[in-house]
Amino acid sequence: MKYCFLFVLSVLFVPMNYGQTQSAQKSNYDLQSLKRISDSLIKADNLKDAIALNQHNLNIRLDAEKTEEANIIFNTIGLLHYRKKDYKKATYDYKEAIKIDSTSENSAKVYYNLFLVKRKVNQPDSVLYFLEKSLSIYKNNQDSYDANNTFLTAGIIYKNRQQFDKALHYLVIAYKGFTDLKSDRKLANVCITIGNIHNSLKNYNQALEYHLEALTLQKKIDNKNGIARCYNNLANVYDNLEILDSAVANYNKALGSLKPNTKQYSTALNNLANTYLKQNNIKLARENYIEAIKINTFLKDSISLAYNYNGILSLELKNDNLKPSKLYLDKIADLLDKNSDNIILLNYYESQVEYNQKKQDYKTALNYQLKYSELYKQIYNKEQTELVQNIQSKFEYEKKENEILKLNLLNKNKELELVKKNKAINNKNNVLLILSFIIFLAIIAFYAYIQQQKLKSQNTKHEKLKAIYEGQEIIKKRIARDLHDIITTNFDGLRLKILALKKSTEPTVLIDETTNELKNINRQIRVVSHRLSPLEMQMSHQKFTAVITSRLSEFHLYGKVFVELEDQLPDVLNTLDLSVQNNFYGILLEILNNVEKHAHATKVHINHFIDTENIIHFIFTDNGIGIDKDFKEGIGLLNIRQRCEIINGECNIKKVEVGTQFSVQFPSYKKR
Repeated sequence: MKYCFLFVLSVLFVPMNYGQTQSAQKSNYDLQSLKRISDSLIKADNLKDAIALNQHNLNIRLDAEKTEEANIIFNTIGLLHYRKKDYKKATYDYKEAIKIDSTSENSAKVYYNLFLVKRKVNQPDSVLYFLEKSLSIYKNNQDSYDANNTFLTAGIIYKNRQQFDKALHYLVIAYKGFTDLKSDRKLANVCITIGNIHNSLKNYNQALEYHLEALTLQKKIDNKNGIARCYNNLANVYDNLEILDSAVANYNKALGSLKPNTKQYSTALNNLANTYLKQNNIKLARENYIEAIKINTFLKDSISLAYNYNGILSLELKNDNLKPSKLYLDKIADLLDKNSDNIILLNYYESQVEYNQKKQDYKTALNYQLKYSELYKQIYNKEQTELVQNIQSKFEYEKKENEILKLNLLNKNKELELVKKNKAINNKNNVLLILSFIIFLAIIAFYAYIQQQKLKSQNTKHEKLKAIYEGQEIIKKRIARDLHDIITTNFDGLRLKILALKKSTEPTVLIDETTNELKNINRQIRVVSHRLSPLEMQMSHQKFTAVITSRLSEFHLYGKVFVELEDQLPDVLNTLDLSVQNNFYGILLEILNNVEKHAHATKVHINHFIDTENIIHFIFTDNGIGIDKDFKEGIGLLNIRQRCEIINGECNIKKVEVGTQFSVQFPSYKKR
């Protein structure tokens, strides 16, 4: 009935638990929750599901490119494979974690775990490499528990390799770290290791100091095995110092802290027996050897048992007890086939030599002496070889370290060169970017300038057109006014004078006045005619210079102003563009009109020349009333300036000693 009940429970529980596990494997947890669930699965010895759960969450982190969390989970999966003793997969997981990140504190843990794997699979070449990689990262962060545990492990590793300086270096760091962390258990282990190093170096006082500190810490945390270990270490130091009473006392204290019938207990008994033998306390030495033999017989520990027999055999031979000596020699002989420890065999040969000498069987003693010598050579030659190999291993390791250091330096140099090159490229890119930006701004500025110039040119053209239009309007108004004055005023006056002839007593006077007025009207009409008549019509049968000469002659004749032309007009005027000729002709008419009407001059002198840049210069100088300081330019002068601008010329008016001087200059544009 009981088994049926258990079977039903198992049937109900297993599917439910399986479903929960499957659900958990498909969930996405934060790192803390993931660790908590993994720990619960590990506690239940369900490593397979723990690995699947972590693998699923790892894939999620990898897809999301959360490299830091992926690094941590890879390490966790490696630890799970390590627990399963699948060291190949563990190595793969750890190395994948390193690929993601090789510099963080978690990477230091990964390197340490790789060290544990390599030590487990006995690959000494890789052991120190991964340990050193972990140490190099932890050097920058010595505060964590994992860092100081790594320093402690390094100290133990280098102690076992007899590299005591390097071991003490890391142990001192671990001592300070675990002191700060207040981890008494780990600090005690550090003190024990440092004490053992000083014992090996025969620094016995320092060894005692650290073992005593370790003992205090072990007592504080009430660690019985740790306390026994400390007493045993203290006893070993006192034994080396030949302070045998203190050695015996500490061995006894070690026995008092250990459980009977254990290997540690039997070892302490054997050590105590050896010390009693040194004191010649045969009785107590024998008792402890026999007690140790009983325990190791019960434990079936043949190696420890052989050492116990060898110890009590030395005691019996020392006291010439040949019968029990033979008994123990036979017991050791029975154990030789079960052991591969050559030291046991060497001690057996040595004891046989001594036993047979005491029996005066020198032939047998000689045979064992020869075996002893041969084995001794093998052992110590082997030890020598191992020492050489150890030295060679150290040399190879240091050589590898140097090569790694060189490679690291080379990589750093390359990285620095790469940084410099990248910096130079960045500088070039920045310069190019700045130049591009400046060129871009220059293009924009140039475009804006061109647009501004175009706008300015358009405005100038607009202003010129407006000025021309206004000038034309002014000319129209003036012509209208002139026509009005000629027709209305002059012709009305003529009409009245003609009517007055009938009644005049002196008709000759009226006729002369009428004639003069007709001449004046004729002159005014000709002026208006010249202004209205297109220049093209006038030039249809004569040159432009002839038109100007004709106009100057008419001005001289009708305006009663003497025109003095210094030189013949230049032929280049005939080659000018028609628009230039039109505007220059308009300027000439305006100047002559000003001389006649406003200057009240009787003479005008005209000078001209062409400079080296093909600029035509005309200078008009009259003997009129001149201009004063408050002179204001009228419509005529405004019209002259506007026409000068149209032909890209310049004009200037100034008072001279007698009269006014008006200068005009413009480029000699030829006909197109």
